Amino acid sequence: MLAQGLTPWVTMFHWDLPQALEDDFGGWRDRRTAEAFAVYADTIVQAYGDRVKNWITLNEILCFTRLGYGNGQKAPGLKLPEQTVNQTFHHALLAHGHGVRAVREHGGKNARVGLTDNSEVFIPLTETPADIAAAKTQFIQANTRVLEPVFKGRYHPAFLRSAGPDAPRVQSGDLALISLPTDFLGLNIYSGQFVRSGKSGRPDVLPFPASYPAADATWLRHAPQALYWGPRLVTECYGVKTIFITENGAGYHDVPLENGEILDLHRRDYVRNCLRELHRGIMDGVPVKGYFLWSFMDNFEWEDGYRCRFGVVYTNYQTLKRTPKASALWYSQVMAANALV
Repeated sequence: MLAQGLTPWVTMFHWDLPQALEDDFGGWRDRRTAEAFAVYADTIVQAYGDRVKNWITLNEILCFTRLGYGNGQKAPGLKLPEQTVNQTFHHALLAHGHGVRAVREHGGKNARVGLTDNSEVFIPLTETPADIAAAKTQFIQANTRVLEPVFKGRYHPAFLRSAGPDAPRVQSGDLALISLPTDFLGLNIYSGQFVRSGKSGRPDVLPFPASYPAADATWLRHAPQALYWGPRLVTECYGVKTIFITENGAGYHDVPLENGEILDLHRRDYVRNCLRELHRGIMDGVPVKGYFLWSFMDNFEWEDGYRCRFGVVYTNYQTLKRTPKASALWYSQVMAANALV
């Protein structure tokens, strides 16, 4: 990569937990998994720190905690009590803290480190003070499990009250480790939800009508405004100084045309609209410093397998031939010009 002029960004953990830790300890249910992660983080930073200067500790904590141990949607596919789920969050946050510590101790000059979160984004229905306040309130409530400990070194009192006896068990020093200062926050943003100020000023999250535009990955409703409001809200609510969009894109059932072209104009248009909203945020002072398009090529998606394609390069899964889609040809021009074209 370095020889080709590519700057590596390494994610320490993207849901690929060794099966032995799940079998022996119960995976993220057990504190020993975070302790094993500490050894792993030390090892890889020492091994690659002379070449890698950009480190992401964990990717999307929600997906391998709540969705893995709470509702069974993702691996390991369990449906366990709420206290157990809250404990998996806490152990994942401990692992994040150890990742930050490892980079500080072994990363060398110019190393930087942060967390990538798939924060839920809420878009004010109207850009009025009341609806913006509702979006901010709902953003904090929805994302408090991860962002509050990382950026404020505590569990929000409202969360602890609501959790009651199901609150995570915290040991001395845990929150200091979890809240070690980071250099950036990565945000994976694909969509968002609209919210307005409801009765007594409470946030009213609006359901999408059945005909609302969506990708073939049906959970991905087309809401490019999320690329403006996600970074803005995390900046205003948690004082984040540097943000990278670490994933953004759309999944479709792309089919090549007879002449060999893949005219994914829907993907191109959606990504263009997202970048326009992101640029708007930058012009408003939101500290977004970089953007990663997901993904370079079609691949195996965790839940969708090979059914839904997110790449800007088409992969023929039988021959492995790769063909740039219309979105890739367009995006290459965006990168070359560093501007929307």
